[in-house]
Amino acid sequence: MIQRRISYASLLLSFLFATVSGFGQSENEPKEYGVFEYVVEAAQGSFEDVSNAIETGASQGGWRVLKKIDAGVPKNCDYHARVFVLSDPEYAKEIMQANRRTGPFAVVDRINLFEDENGIHVAVVNPHSINRTILMDDQQYEEMTENHLQALRKMITASVQGTESHKQYGQSRNKGHIGKTMGLMAGGKFVDQIEQLSVVHGSDLQAVASKVQAGLSVPGKKWGMHLVYTLELPEYDTVVFGTTGTPMDSKSFSIVEEGSDESRQKLTCPGLAHAAAYPIQIVVSKEGENIQVSVVEVMYRMKMYFEDAGKWAFMKNIKMPGSIQKELRKQVKKGLEAT
Repeated sequence: MIQRRISYASLLLSFLFATVSGFGQSENEPKEYGVFEYVVEAAQGSFEDVSNAIETGASQGGWRVLKKIDAGVPKNCDYHARVFVLSDPEYAKEIMQANRRTGPFAVVDRINLFEDENGIHVAVVNPHSINRTILMDDQQYEEMTENHLQALRKMITASVQGTESHKQYGQSRNKGHIGKTMGLMAGGKFVDQIEQLSVVHGSDLQAVASKVQAGLSVPGKKWGMHLVYTLELPEYDTVVFGTTGTPMDSKSFSIVEEGSDESRQKLTCPGLAHAAAYPIQIVVSKEGENIQVSVVEVMYRMKMYFEDAGKWAFMKNIKMPGSIQKELRKQVKKGLEAT
């Protein structure tokens, strides 16, 4: 009898625990997404073989390969990372129609091909995580984003042989809004994080874009920031430039290390898994009679892609984002002032 009473009590406690745990949750509760997602682990073939397969598959699948970029690597790292920047014209239109102001910062895909002690891997920037932030938690684009992610994954898995993976990593979020760290550092609505590097009054878009392009093409002295791709969106009076550099990227990878993925903790250079965080976008757009040159506040952008480095890592390197932004601002200014 005593044993039966204990059993009944255990069942009752289990029921109450399950009820309390599920309280307030619903089927419509936003999903949690990591910033990055593996597509293939332990890919077959050499690094160059896999690289060629991705490039061919993307071109044949309808993507424009805007650029493939060999990322900088930390000191004493013998492995490689290569980022492919892709554009799907139809997807870009959907993003721009969703939000013309913020959309230019989400119109490209980035694939990361990288190596470590466990082999060669292919991962992507997860459009669910990025779109939710850039489109400011507008849930109506969830299906569009999922369809695009699956098309991207299908292209990669059809091109690259290996172990298919859906493992996500980077900061895990159940919403797009990114709050301030310790109530002080880089947070808020994405649209409020867009800084105007310059506003040119009563000018021609192409003329301004050409000058900005020239300015970004000269590598920065401290971080090596330089132009790597150009994407024109003429129907939206917008040009998107991508810029990156070393040691900006290699230092970022050294800071983040394994991030949220503890399985990478003992690897030589675990931060290469975050390589697709770059390039940074510079947007030139026509707004009324003016041409605006914009960038996302670099500290905020760092939080978008590297927040899993932890608060202490951000505090120790608090001056780095502002220094990168200063270099970009200087490049744009020089380009616009050139005759």
